[in-house]
Amino acid sequence: MLKINVNSELIRKFSEIIKRILKKIEAGEYEKALTDIDGAFKDFFRLGSKFFNALTEENLLDMVKTNNIIDVDKCIIISKLLLEEGRALEKLYKDNESFFIYQKSLYLYIEAYIHVEEEVELEEYFQDIEILLSTISDYKLTIKLQKQIVKYYFKDGKYDIAENLLYEILEEEDYTQDSLVYVLKFYNDLLTKDDQELIKANLHREEVLDSKNAIEKKLTFSSL
Repeated sequence: MLKINVNSELIRKFSEIIKRILKKIEAGEYEKALTDIDGAFKDFFRLGSKFFNALTEENLLDMVKTNNIIDVDKCIIISKLLLEEGRALEKLYKDNESFFIYQKSLYLYIEAYIHVEEEVELEEYFQDIEILLSTISDYKLTIKLQKQIVKYYFKDGKYDIAENLLYEILEEEDYTQDSLVYVLKFYNDLLTKDDQELIKANLHREEVLDSKNAIEKKLTFSSL
């Protein structure tokens, strides 16, 4: 658990640090930006960037939980620092490293986004999610991250985009029983939405029911 108290003073300090980091990246001072990012991790969490880079997304999420509840602001702070670290590394032509860190940043950002239940201090940084989605759009993503992106689009009411990604996951997993169960849950969750929400996302209840029935048939066949 990362024992920092996210308060107004910390938010102000974080915003100032991010501005300095962004200025250095814009000025081409990428190594200095990385040093500042490492310093920011140490200032806020007493642990350097290498520590955060080495942990899995699940490990990091465990660290920002209190009584199994995610501290959204802490999660955003880590996500933002990772994003800017990825940008600096990309500018230094370390594409493999930057892509790895971008994925981690996006995963954590989405986790924070889907757990927001009330206004949070650092909510403005959620705009980075779309930036990251665009940045990594040409890369091959892990199934774990693809499923996280499905959660993001579902939370955002973009059910049609989530559905399209869902079938990419199905094909990639070769229509295994587990993947079919996963998709079936998606359609069951979708059916809890009212008609207006579905129509707004270019979907109709009849289409959702038809898709659900088709998945159920495939699931039945796969279990024979």
